[in-house]
Order: sequence, then C-alpha cells, then structure tokens
Amino acid sequence: MKRYAVRVFYEGKGYFGYQRQLDKKTTEGTIIQTLKETGYIDSPEENYFRSASRTDKCVNAIGNVFSFNSEKKIILEEINAALPKDKSIICWGYSDVDTDFSPKYSNWKRYWYIVSKEFLEAHSTMTVDKISTVSSHFVGEHDFSLFCKKDDRKTTRKIDDLNVLEQENSIILEFISSSFLWEQVRRITSYILNFNELVEELQDTKTLLAEQRSVQALNIEPADPNQLVLVEHFYEDIEWNISKKTKELIVKKFVDEKLKIKQREVFFVSALDFFDNL
Repeated sequence: MKRYAVRVFYEGKGYFGYQRQLDKKTTEGTIIQTLKETGYIDSPEENYFRSASRTDKCVNAIGNVFSFNSEKKIILEEINAALPKDKSIICWGYSDVDTDFSPKYSNWKRYWYIVSKEFLEAHSTMTVDKISTVSSHFVGEHDFSLFCKKDDRKTTRKIDDLNVLEQENSIILEFISSSFLWEQVRRITSYILNFNELVEELQDTKTLLAEQRSVQALNIEPADPNQLVLVEHFYEDIEWNISKKTKELIVKKFVDEKLKIKQREVFFVSALDFFDNL
C-alpha cells in the first residue's frame, strides 16, 4: 500500500466549506466520496485520509493538499472524471509520500486576498502605498487575538510576509505563514481596507497587536470570503508530479469562466444604460 499527497484546486461557491459534514455538501466530503467510488479508498478512517487546510464557506483554493493510503496506483484523470462535472474541484498534482505523512504540517502556506482596483476605488479611500504601509505592521510575531475568530488555540502567530502585489486591474494581499488563525487573513484585510475610516485609537496597529492593550474588540466584519484564495502549501522534501492534462483542464475552466463574466458585464452595462436613459 502506498501513501499519496494530492494538490487540489476548488471553488468555494456551491459548497458549505471544505470540512466534511454529515448533512451538507462540502469539498472534502465530495473528494472522499469520489475516492470511494473510484476504488482508491474504502473509508477515510481505514485509508488515513487527511487534509492540509479546512477553508471556510466560499473560500477558494489553487493548491490545497489531501493525502490517503491506497493499494491502487493513482491516476488523476480518473479521479477528475468522477468529480463534479462543473469542474469546481480538480486534482492537478500528486506525490508519493512517507506512510506517516500528514499534509497539515507544511513548512509554510500562502494565501491571496484579491481586490479589484475598481472595487477599491468605490469602497475604500486607501491608496496602494497606504495599504503597503499598514500591511507592514502585521509582519512578524504578534498577538492576533483582535484579528481572528477565537477558538481554543493560542493567538500568537508569526506572519513571515505580507506583500502587496499590484496588477493592472487588481491588488493582491499575499500572506505567508506556517500557521494561520480562523478568519485571520479576512479580518486583517478588512482592517487594512477600512483603515482610513477607523477612529484614531484603532489606527495604532502596533498597540493592537501587543499582548497588553486597552482595546478589547475591533467590531469590524471580516472581508468577503469569495475573494480569498488558499494558493499553496509548501513542503521542503516533496516533488510534485503535475498532470499536463489536468493543468490544461484548469486553464480551460479559467478561460471559460472569464468569458462568462464578460458576458455578464455586458448585460449589466446595457441595463445601466437603459435606466440612465429613462
């Protein structure tokens, strides 16, 4: 029996988050059911199925990772053929790994939060330079208790990098760390994008990240999960076998989705013109 790690792309919409749930359609549940139907596993318990990240509802992923034991030689095209026809989940790389491998323990992981410049101009007074300045305060080890949805974990974390990547029509907040807290990226992003509207006390970012502080809550809603992307998990000793066919499948999906968005955009522009001329 071999153990495999698999890199998977998925869209968050249409699923109740990644983590399997008995009575809801989830990404992980769909993957497990597909592996059972194609004969790769008997059950997640027997085949030691594990996932790297359990993303929230509507959060997307380019390279989340899951692993399992199997007697069957892995063929990504076979798995993808049994996954949803809308290609909302696509497995695109795999590696043979040690029997005790758990994808949860990557060296680091990367998230993108993507904001269109048009959206930024309409909903924020922040410039790219100001976003970069505020973002820099979050790099390093801090107490992020004001910037997460608390659970039973300690809230001290280290963000290795928070880069602001400017593209033609968008900016990307790129977060890199070995460990993130629940809603941490979305809450930091919301704080940054709304920074100019905050009262002076809440603009003292360094104090908000200190263990001793007077502020107990920010009362800022986390940013929209639809724009958050889990880009990758990095493992120092893993070499990935990337399927050319599945890579082409993902590229085709992106092109098709882009065309659909353009078609919708034409509709909205035409509808706006109609009402403007009433």
